[in-house]
Amino acid sequence: MDHVSTNIDKSRSPIIIPFLILGMLATIGGLATIFALLHHGSNGTNGTGDAVPVVQGVGPTSFVGVGPLAVGETTLRLPSGAPVEVWYPAAPDGYHGPAATYDVKAYLPASLKPLFVKVTASTYPSGAIRNVPVADGAYPLVVFSHGFAGFRTQSTFLTSHLASWGFVVAAPEHTDRDLTHVLSSTLSGSSSSGSMQSHDVTDLENTITLMGGQNSSGSSPFYQHLDMTRIGAVGHSAGGAAVEKLAVADKQVKAFVGLAGASFGAFGQTSTGPGSTVPSVPGLLEYGTNDKIVKPSSMVSAYNALKQPKRLISLTGAGHLVFSDICRIGTSQGGLVGLAHQAGLPIPSTLVALGSDGCLPPDVSVTTVWPAIRQSVTAQLRWALGFDPTQAGLENLTSTFSGVVGVNTTAQTAPPAN
Repeated sequence: MDHVSTNIDKSRSPIIIPFLILGMLATIGGLATIFALLHHGSNGTNGTGDAVPVVQGVGPTSFVGVGPLAVGETTLRLPSGAPVEVWYPAAPDGYHGPAATYDVKAYLPASLKPLFVKVTASTYPSGAIRNVPVADGAYPLVVFSHGFAGFRTQSTFLTSHLASWGFVVAAPEHTDRDLTHVLSSTLSGSSSSGSMQSHDVTDLENTITLMGGQNSSGSSPFYQHLDMTRIGAVGHSAGGAAVEKLAVADKQVKAFVGLAGASFGAFGQTSTGPGSTVPSVPGLLEYGTNDKIVKPSSMVSAYNALKQPKRLISLTGAGHLVFSDICRIGTSQGGLVGLAHQAGLPIPSTLVALGSDGCLPPDVSVTTVWPAIRQSVTAQLRWALGFDPTQAGLENLTSTFSGVVGVNTTAQTAPPAN
């Protein structure tokens, strides 16, 4: 990793951070979260994942707030050259540097970047500090798969949050269906979303291999910091389908979370390959009831095809992009679609929908829903990977997040979608 010589502002200094977090978490997460901070590192997992924070008295708000660990971020590369963004627990005594951000303009095809030179408001904080040392101990691995026409940093509201709770999150750039590729292909007329073939499952498998190599290499900053016996997978949209298939293809994966993604070819919708088989590991599916990209009924059908243990959660009034940062990028200028119009870029109607579904009224504000997503995904991974003995962090969500969480079921068959 690059050496970081600059210091972040005093409000985020290593000395002050713990006291600010304690005060904030006393309000957000209660005494259970404070206990996690003070009793960090003894979770009874037989020496693996030994640094994941312990939480006593887990409940439906335990993981709403930021976790007790600082968050670092770095970029690795697959053998193909494709980048992999990694968020990880950071060492508090080395937590110095400017807050990391990403710029959506970096994901544009080179031919379009000149159009966006004068476009502002395209950056977004990624919830970390780049290239700081990894915290002591071993942490489970979570691979994250972005959506069609998305990008690897598209959901930092969740990926950085997971890192603060003791997960190393690695998100590969799916270069055959990311924003760069889709814009290039669509604007040239050479392809459409229906005909594009993705190697996203292979990307995710290669990412697991990459991180395993990092864990065993003495020259890597991640040396002996990963618990490769506990691997989870989270994905949005096309990435949701990808992680569902990954859970079939790679036996190292012990749990998956599909966010608005089950209608893209999983659960027996293909005749061969991992898409022809239902995953056998614990699965959580979540969807927004106002999603116009992935039909809520298809999410219910996919859930009904799953084996137990399984869970389905619906988010009332939410659209497709509630599981990403996208609705919060350039909000003062009309979001991503507004930025594109400002640059004079003609956007096909299909991409307009992909770049805006869930961002505008009558869909509920994404920031209203994010606490429920953070709570449920964190709780699911902690339970499924063996850090919490019960599913208490997933119970009573409908009453805790009244008006936000609709369906929250583990029944064999879910109720029909709204």
